[in-house]
Amino acid sequence: MELFVLTYLQSQYFWTSLAFLILLAVMYRVVVPSVLATLDARAAKIASDLDAARTTRTEAEESLAAYAAKIALAKKEAAELLSQARAEAEALTKQRLAQADEELARKTELAKQQIDASKAEALREVRTEVAKMAVNIAEKLLGQTVDAKLANTLTDKALTKGFDA
Repeated sequence: MELFVLTYLQSQYFWTSLAFLILLAVMYRVVVPSVLATLDARAAKIASDLDAARTTRTEAEESLAAYAAKIALAKKEAAELLSQARAEAEALTKQRLAQADEELARKTELAKQQIDASKAEALREVRTEVAKMAVNIAEKLLGQTVDAKLANTLTDKALTKGFDA
C-alpha cells in the first residue's frame, strides 16, 4: 500500500478547500456582522460616555470656579467683618477709656473738694480752738475778760506766729 495516493489526495484538497470557503462565507454573512454591530455599539457607548464625561468635567470646572468665587467672596466678607469688628472694638475701647478718664477726673475733683472742705473744716476747728485757748490765756494773763474783737485779733496773731515760726 502506498503511503500517499495522489488521486485521493487531490479530492481531499478540493473538499477541505470547499469546506473552508463555506465556513468563511458563513462567518462573513453571520458572525462578522454581529461582531461589527457589537463593536459599533461599544464604540457608540464609549463615545457617548466620553461626551458625558466631557460635559460632567465642564460642569465640574464651572462648579469649581463658582465655588472658588464664593470662597473668595466669603473670605472678603470675613475680612471686612473682622476689620469692622476691630474698628468697633477700638472705638468702644476709646469710648470706655474716655468715660473712665472722665469718671477719674470727676472723682479726683470730688476728692479734692472733699479734701479742701475737710482742710477748711479742720482749719476752722483749729482756729476755734486756738481762739478759745488765746482767749483763756489772755484772760489769765490780763486778769480780765476779752471781747470777741480782741479774741479774733489775738487768734490771728497766734496763728500768724505759729505758721511763721
